[in-house]
Formats: sequence, structure tokens, C-alpha cells
Amino acid sequence: MLRTTFAGLRAHKLRLLLTATAIMIGVGFLAGTLVYGDTAKAAFFDDLARAAKNVDASVGTSNAVSFAETSRRLDDGILDDVRAVPGVAHADGRMAERLPMLDPKGRLISNLGRIGWALSTPGDGHLSMYDVGAGRLPARPGEVAIDDTTAEIYGFKVGQRVSVVGPDQQPVALDLVGIMDLGANKRFAGLTVAALTPADMRTLTGADGYAEVVVSASPGVTQRELADRLQSKLGGRARVLTGDEVRADYAVAAAKYVDGFLVVIFGFGLIALAVSVFVIYNTFAILVAQRVRELALLRCVGASRPQIFGSVVLEAVVVGVVASLGGLLVSTVVGEGLLIGRNTVGSGVRVDRLIVTPTTVLVGVCAGTFFTVVASLLPAVTASRIPPLAALRATTLEAAVPGRRPLRTIVAGVIAAGGGLLMLFGTRVPGFNGVPIVFAGAIAVFTGIVIASPLIVSRLTSWAGWLPARLLGAPARLAVTNALRNPKRVAATTSALMIGLALMSVFSVLLATARAQAEQELDENFAVDYIISGVYTPGGQARRVPLAVAEVLRSHSELAAVAAARSRDADVGGRRAEVWSMEPGALDTVLRPEITAGSAAALQPGTVALNRFFADAIGARVGSSVEVRSRTLRVAALYDDAPMDGQALVDWSDYAAIFGTGDPDQVLVKAARGVSPEASRAAVDASLSSAPLTQVSSQAEWRARVTGTLDEQLGVFSALLGMSIVIGLTGIANTLALSVLERTRESALLRALGLSRGQLRGMLVLEAMLMAVVGAVVGVGFGVLVGVAASVGLIRQYGHGHPVLPYGQLLLYVALAAVAGAVAALLPARRAAKTEVAAVMAAD
Repeated sequence: MLRTTFAGLRAHKLRLLLTATAIMIGVGFLAGTLVYGDTAKAAFFDDLARAAKNVDASVGTSNAVSFAETSRRLDDGILDDVRAVPGVAHADGRMAERLPMLDPKGRLISNLGRIGWALSTPGDGHLSMYDVGAGRLPARPGEVAIDDTTAEIYGFKVGQRVSVVGPDQQPVALDLVGIMDLGANKRFAGLTVAALTPADMRTLTGADGYAEVVVSASPGVTQRELADRLQSKLGGRARVLTGDEVRADYAVAAAKYVDGFLVVIFGFGLIALAVSVFVIYNTFAILVAQRVRELALLRCVGASRPQIFGSVVLEAVVVGVVASLGGLLVSTVVGEGLLIGRNTVGSGVRVDRLIVTPTTVLVGVCAGTFFTVVASLLPAVTASRIPPLAALRATTLEAAVPGRRPLRTIVAGVIAAGGGLLMLFGTRVPGFNGVPIVFAGAIAVFTGIVIASPLIVSRLTSWAGWLPARLLGAPARLAVTNALRNPKRVAATTSALMIGLALMSVFSVLLATARAQAEQELDENFAVDYIISGVYTPGGQARRVPLAVAEVLRSHSELAAVAAARSRDADVGGRRAEVWSMEPGALDTVLRPEITAGSAAALQPGTVALNRFFADAIGARVGSSVEVRSRTLRVAALYDDAPMDGQALVDWSDYAAIFGTGDPDQVLVKAARGVSPEASRAAVDASLSSAPLTQVSSQAEWRARVTGTLDEQLGVFSALLGMSIVIGLTGIANTLALSVLERTRESALLRALGLSRGQLRGMLVLEAMLMAVVGAVVGVGFGVLVGVAASVGLIRQYGHGHPVLPYGQLLLYVALAAVAGAVAALLPARRAAKTEVAAVMAAD
């Protein structure tokens, strides 16, 4: 039987190629998902955690989250101590201190009253916390490099002079030699950043010691081992974190849901695994159906049932190993092409290389081989049940091995019901942790659909083929009849496309929902793009903003909302808090706080809205009475994200009654959707020409940077969607080709009965289109169900609103499936039409 198996493989090269192609598709998708996941993760962290690039351990001051929250510094001698620790390959000390910078007009650049930062140039380029976008880093005293956001806003170019304020409060002009890219680093969001030589750091900022020391490990030393050695060496002098911990902290600080991003990638890999099994199983099922007489003949010449079973499994092992290696190659080639295309049409963060880890290679080959064998087991059992008598007559697999329809129905129902319950449970698990559960339940439901598909495909095909059969004559009626006559073959052929379209629909719904939720979340987290405030006088008092400034700002179409605001500290419910208010009508704009309880409309004179965390601290809730300074107000609402950091929002008239009237302390500005930060900033600056004693604090540019980064990561998922499109199209083409091979005698008989070659081609193409439409409807419908379930779980925990269905995309998928089915059938139909009738009939 061993020699017979290998001889069969050599004798049926086309069958072997088609089988290997199916496995390569499955393995390529699985490996591609892992590759894209690693690549997307690297791109995500490269931008959101640029400061931790190549860092395996970070040494910081004790009891401080980061150097931005403390003035304490590590002593100069700690760098030598760190370098002496075994396992340290690279170490560098980073200085960081506050440093005021002036704009080209000589005015202080600040954000909400905060001045910018100065960073030392890296002593070891391997551990630089920023990249150089233009020019170079400072190499001698008197030179400076600044961040790209500041350069873009104020028009600084390499070769110009940039002024900073020294310790004596006098301007110091420096030569601008470079522009830095810090990534989406929230530590410096909205603040200027200047890179100086260590000598200038000490002279201009009074730096004394390091803000942190970063370390790269020697080969063979893990991050955890290195961090433990450093902590043991330094004791209580410092706090040591691993590089992964630092990167995670940076990324989460810059954008929420980083963990969720990684969980979704894992969920995608889970589905990719199931896709592989389905594609491979369908291929072996068709192969067994094609080889009924061949296998029965082996039984006639003495092969036992275990030998037949072993022959099919051995064939699966051989093909699985070879095709798995090919699938790895396919995943990298296709992946490189997708990344090149994405970088060509995309913007923002580039993904310059695919990341292929040894784990991906091992999982691809082992999983491909293992699941090829697993997928072949059921067809192998079916093959072993073929009786020897089947070799003596033309017969089908269904006739040779009758199925058990009631058992199929029961099994499909049990698996689908279990999967449905698992999906329901997943929607109730908080946050992203429920996504893999929903996906696992979806796999079970889809398994039930595949098992039951021969039972339901006849009715769906009949509905889809009713109109063509009426309009297109005998070939169309034959196409519909063929599909109805062999529902198992139709189910096997369409399942590959069903899987691909289900995947596309799932992630189309998820991506549409994610985009909507991301826009809403960014609107809430960045409720204000610009804050106009008065400059500080020498006496330490801030000037107020003329009310006329708000009117001028409202005249610009680039700005969606403008509101004057006032704020002051006062006792609220027995605790010190910031009380704030916006002018009438502001709560009806996009500047409205995110209300979590109560209603914004209920905020009238005599009421107050409290930050929900502050309300918990003082034991207040909606309907409670709270003392604000000397006035008792009723709590009308609780809020979370808001355009100001205050804890208590009162009506404009109540604020005037409590604190007195006057010009606003600040003017809050929100840019219109779709307007670039440059255009909105220009509108704001133009409005302030008549108010020179004002300053602008901006978060629009940093918000745009985070938005661009998130869009790029959604683009990575779009690339994964492109992979599922390839799976669907290639899968149906492959199974159609196998189906035509199986039906060689049937096609020859139709030709003998008078069907022309053109009619035969038309019949097969129309049959493929019908199968594609049926598969598309089932796949899209199922994909929408899973996508909505996964979205509901995420929205319930993190967002608001409801899942978003991209109806246009979903309808386009169905239309493309019909066209793709026709295209996929062209070559198999051409091959069937060229079959010589006499040769086939004589062979029988």
C-alpha cells in the first residue's frame, strides 16, 4: 500500500497540485495572519512607544511613574554601575529637563501654561529615543534639534536659529541642525521638545543627573533576567522595568485598547486556523468522491479497510508537509506585496518590513501538516467504507456510502447551538477578552452550517436559479438541476467562498464599528483642539481673554465650535475642586461633556454636573444636593471626558452669581471634522491678531498623530481582509477544478446527448455563479451576525452607540462573489468542453 500510495501521487500530478494548492491557501492564510500580527504589533509599538525602541530594561527613579512626574534624578555614577552588570550590551543615560522655547516672533510657546522639554542627545545611537527626520543631531554646544510637530506648526527649518530661555531668563539663540520624530509620545503631547548636547543640557537647564538609564541585553539574556540583575545591583536606588513593560506603558498612555488590538489579532489567528481546516477538509472530501472506483478496485485486489484508511492519511502527510512549506513562502510573498501597496497609498506610520519569527515558521509547518491529517480523517473513514462492489459499476460516493441524514441534522444542530451559546457568553465578557470567545463560538456555529449545508443548499440554489432557468433556456435548467441533484458537491464547492466572505463580512463590520468608535472616543478624549488663554503677567496673574475673541473665532468655517469658559477653585461638597462653566448654548455643541448619568439638558440654573469620579469621592449622585461655595445646587448629571479638567460644571448665570461677572478665562475651540490641524491652527492664529496678550494651547496636532497611527493599524487589518479575498477566490477556483475532474464522464455524456461545447461551458459557468451567490449570501449573513456580536461586546464595555453595518460593502461582496464564481469556472469549463466524448465513453 505504501508503494501504491506514492505511485498514485506520481500518476495524478494535477490532482496533487490542486490538493497542495488548497493546503497552501490554508497555511498561507494562517502564517500570513501571524506575520501580519507581528508586523502590525511592531508598527504599533514603533510609533506609540518610539522612546523604548531597542530597550530591554529601563532604570528610573524610585516611586515615580516617569520622569515627567518628578524632579528627582539618578546620579551620574549610576551609568557606570549599570554597565558593570553582566548581560548589559548597551547602556545610555537620558537627561530630560524643562526648557522654554520661543516662536519665530519671540513669544513663549506653551500649552495650558506648561513649557516644553529638553532632551540630551544619545550617547549610544542604538538606544536613541527618537529618529532624525531631517538634518542631524547636535554634535557641539550651540546646536539644537527640535520635534517635527513644533517645526511644522511654527515653520522652523533646518539652518534657521531657534531661541530658548536660559536660567537667567534671557533668550539664547541656537543653530537648528535637525528635526526629530518622537512618534505619538503622550509624555510630550502638545509641548516643545529640544535635543541638546549634554554640555548644553547642563548649561541651559541646570541638568544634574539622568532622568532614566536604558539598557539593551546581550544575546541569550532575557529581559526579565536583565531587569532582575539590575534591580539586585541597584537596590532601592532605582526602579527597573523590562522593555516590554515600558513599551506597553507608553503605548497604553498614547492610545487606549492596545491590549485589545493584540487580542483581536489573536482572534483573527484563531479563525485563520479554522479556515485552514475547512479548506483542506473540503479538498479531501472532493478527492475521495472523485476516487470511488479507484478505491473500490483496491478493495477488490485485497486491500483492507485499515489499509485504505492509512493510504489516504499517508497521502495527507506527504502533501501536508510539502504544501505547508509552500504556504509559508506564499504568505511572505503576498504579504510583502500588500505592505508595498499599503505604504504606497497610505500615510503616517510606514511598515517597512515583514517580521517573520521562528515561532511563525514552526506553527505554519506543524499546524499545516497536523490539520491536513486531521482534515483527512473523516474522508479517510469514508474511503475505507467504500465496498469492493463499487468498482464494478459507475457510481457516486453517495450511492456507495449512503449518508445518515438524521444524524447529520442532529450533529449540526448541537454544534451550532453550542457555538451560539458561546458567542452569547462572549458578548457578556468585559472588553476585548470576549472577542476570542465570540470567534471560537463563531467557528462552532460555522462548523454546524458546513455540516448542515447539504440539507439547506438545495432550497437556496433553487431560489437563486429560478430566474436564470426561466430566461436562459436548457443550459441554465441543467445548471440548476445539477446543483440540486448533488447538494454535497455544491456545499463542498461553496464552503471555501463562504468562509472567505464570512471573514470579510466579520471584519468589515468590526472595522466600520471600530472607525466610528475611534472617532467618537477621540472626540471625547480630545474634546478641545485649542484653548485660548491670557498670558501671565510679571505678578503671576493671568490676563483674561476679551469676549470679542470668541465672536471672531466663530466666523471661521474651519472651526466647529467655540465657547467662552470660566473656572476657579472653590469648596464643592466639602472638598476643594475646580468649578467651571461655559457660555449659554455651548452644551448643544460638540464641546458637551460625555454624560454618564442624568442629562445635559437638565443642567439649568440651580443645578450642577459633577465629574463621576469626584462624585464618588464626595458620595454624590444624580438628584443629590451639593454645596458649591455658599450656594446649594442639585446634581443634574455626571460626566466623564470633558473639554476642561474641572470637577464641577455649573450654569453660566450661577457662575456669575457665585464668582462675579467678567471676561472669560479661556476660550475653547473645536476644529471642524475633516479640517487639517494646519488649516484650523491658521484660522485660530488669524483670529488672535487683535489680541496679542493671548496664547494658544493645542492638542490638535497630537490628536492627528494618534489618529493617523490608529488608521495605519486598521490598514493592517484591511491587508488581512485582502488575504481572505484571495482565499475565497482561489478556494472556489480550486474546488471547481476538482469538481470538473470528478465529473469528466458526466460532461462527456451531456456532449453525447447533444450539448454543444459552448452550452457546456455556459452551463458550468452559470452553475458556478449560482453556487457563488448561495455561498455569498450564507457567508455574508453569518459574517454580519458574528461581527455584530463581537462589536456589541466591545461597545458595551468601552463605547457607546451600536454596531455599524457597511451595507454598500456587503452588497458589493455578493456581487463580486457572482463575478468571481464565473471567472473561477472559466478554465475548468474550458477543460470540460475540450473533453473527447469517444475517449471517455471508451474508457468506461
